[in-house]
Amino acid sequence: MRSLISFVGLFCINLYAQASMSIPQMVDTQCISCHSADNYTNAPMMSGQNLEFLEFELFNFRDYVRDHEIMNQVMEDFTDQEVKEIASYISSLSLCDSQALVDEHPEADLIKGKKIFNQSCIACHNKDTLSVGPVIHGQKTIYLEEAIKSFQSTWYEPRPSRINMRSHTDMLSDQDIKDVAAYLNEQQLCK
Repeated sequence: MRSLISFVGLFCINLYAQASMSIPQMVDTQCISCHSADNYTNAPMMSGQNLEFLEFELFNFRDYVRDHEIMNQVMEDFTDQEVKEIASYISSLSLCDSQALVDEHPEADLIKGKKIFNQSCIACHNKDTLSVGPVIHGQKTIYLEEAIKSFQSTWYEPRPSRINMRSHTDMLSDQDIKDVAAYLNEQQLCK
């Protein structure tokens, strides 16, 4: 039932936002409510991410290439131009605003997490928004763990980046995932 209520609420927000708000107003009041440091959902922090990455992901949600119960519904009614404007605005925000709160990591080995990151992730995921992949430093631990596991699962096969990520994620154990997620969560984007 909660899922249905969330869907109806987000659908109404989407229609209202499209009809009465500018893209920046909509992003600031609607999108950032889930994609912010003080929200304890598994939604990633998005401010300041690479423009091409944001466009790619938002179009994938809108076109149901990437399956996500909430984001598919939120994005489905936006035009190509609106999706580009949303991505452009989010990309223009400060990457410093993408810093999640640091979680407690009592069962994680941060040294091992750093080693895994440096061996397998850093080439595409560094703090430079010009990298191939998104900046994953400072993200929420729960988001990072779920994102890595999603690349390991078969239901994510249609996602184009699954092919690129397979060789980096499929060999990771649950403990490895905890370790790298904890390490990344503790990395500061801006000081």
